[in-house]
Amino acid sequence: MNWIAEFLMFEIWYFESLFITPLNIIIIIGIILLTKLSLKFLKRFFKKKDFTTKSITTIEGKEIPVWHLTKQLVWFIAIIICIQTLYITSPNLNFSLILKHEFFRFEKFHVAIYHFFVVTIIYFMGRFLLNMLKIYLIRRIKKRAGLDEGTEYVYLQLTKYLLITISTILILRSFGVDLDLFLTSTAFLLVGIGLGLQDIFRDFFAGFLLLFESSIKVGDVIEIDRLEGMESFVAHIEQINLRTSKVRTRDGKLLIIPNSQLTFQKVHNWDDEDEYTRFQIPISVMFGQDLEIVKKILVDAAHQHPMVSKDREIFVRLLNFGNKGLELDLVFWAKRSLFIEIHKSDIRFEIDRKFREFNIEYPYPQMDIHHNEKKRT
Repeated sequence: MNWIAEFLMFEIWYFESLFITPLNIIIIIGIILLTKLSLKFLKRFFKKKDFTTKSITTIEGKEIPVWHLTKQLVWFIAIIICIQTLYITSPNLNFSLILKHEFFRFEKFHVAIYHFFVVTIIYFMGRFLLNMLKIYLIRRIKKRAGLDEGTEYVYLQLTKYLLITISTILILRSFGVDLDLFLTSTAFLLVGIGLGLQDIFRDFFAGFLLLFESSIKVGDVIEIDRLEGMESFVAHIEQINLRTSKVRTRDGKLLIIPNSQLTFQKVHNWDDEDEYTRFQIPISVMFGQDLEIVKKILVDAAHQHPMVSKDREIFVRLLNFGNKGLELDLVFWAKRSLFIEIHKSDIRFEIDRKFREFNIEYPYPQMDIHHNEKKRT
């Protein structure tokens, strides 16, 4: 039996005041297996109680399930127990001495073991605080103040950037970086970079304007006048970042647009207006048609569409006596929609059906050809 005890206490690795032996490895493996076995029993229990699919809350469309949090808590307890078992073979274990062990040092700047824990703790604390803010916005502010999706997104983005900045400063300070010297030395570098990257910095500045000003928010439907040779188009704002924004067009394409294009370009925000917007459908008919019948057909076609407002006047304008026929304009109010062109197409189909029913004719392109034949002598 002595050889078993000697084998279990055999020193495999020594670091500072920490002794690693086969006994430590066996105990840690046993704790891991026991944890997995416990999780299996817990999962069966949760399934019986119907807790597996239940969630505490929903954040940005993602559910936070009860089972997921329980599993993380069990593994956290298992890790704590594994660390405590190290004292069996290392009674004089000093974690502070181990954590201060340095791998590299240059003047004040140094890298030690505790830096890995500092970075990890700051990262998870930042995520925890951000998630707490999301829950607070969802449960408190959003319900009481009627916070919309776009404003909620702005708060979350600004908080995220603030947490990233604070976390970066804390990590640099823990590594012994002199921030005053760091900021002074990088100021001249930033000036030089800024001269060469003016467009990028302009996009960043435009991103802050969009987030703070909230003239354009996530969820808005916008109409962009022109964009790098493209004609005006309508798109849905899906994401606003510091430098670029993501918009989805009517045909499902996801465009990444520099923020400066949304601030310095002419942009028509449909969601800043009334619930209904006025639209027009131009149409031409041949001379001699009964305009009263034409007018009634156009008004009825628009009135029958479910997206068209029934409380606002639908009317027809006679725009011009054209070269090929009478030019009219159907004017109606409809709900803002990314797919308004499809609704206008539905109305055109109904107009064409009614025109054929009442024998209303469209003007056709005509060309007169004059032939001059010279007399033969």
